[in-house]
Order: sequence, then C-alpha cells, then structure tokens
Amino acid sequence: MIRRALAAVAVLTMALAGCATLDPHQDTRIEAEVKAMLVGDTSANLTRIGVLSAEGVVYLSGTVASAEERARAADLAGAVSGVRRVVNTLQVRPPA
Repeated sequence: MIRRALAAVAVLTMALAGCATLDPHQDTRIEAEVKAMLVGDTSANLTRIGVLSAEGVVYLSGTVASAEERARAADLAGAVSGVRRVVNTLQVRPPA
C-alpha cells in the first residue's frame, strides 16, 4: 500500500514538472533582447520604455511621442524569440 502511494506521488510529481512555466532566465533573456531592439531602432526614440517579461509575456510601460512609436515598440517586442504576448500600456504624449 505504501509503495503504491509513493509511486502515485512520484508519477504526480513528474507530471507536474512537465507543466512548469518558462525558465526565469528565459524572461531575463527576453527582456534584454527587447531592450536591445528598442535601443537599436533608428526610426524612433524608444530608449525610455520600461520592459518586463513574465512567463514569456512582455509588458511595455512609459510614454512615447506618437501612436506610431507605440505600435513600433509593440512590433519590435513581439519579434523577439520566446515572446508569447505583448501587453502594451505605453501612453502617447506628444512633445510640448
């Protein structure tokens, strides 16, 4: 009886391990690559955008000068390998 219980626990543990989320190092890599893409973009100044990645979902925050820059930032973030979704909370504030 105890062996069956231990075997059941072992099987359950292995099954749950297969459902594990992305490696936290993966999110760190995604954040770094998204930031590099934003900094390297020459069509707009996207260097002051906040980037956070959690389980492959990238969150963009901050302000940009136009709707085009907002869309460009989301496109660049979505092009990075491993990104499952982009949550774009960038606010458009034209320069004064």
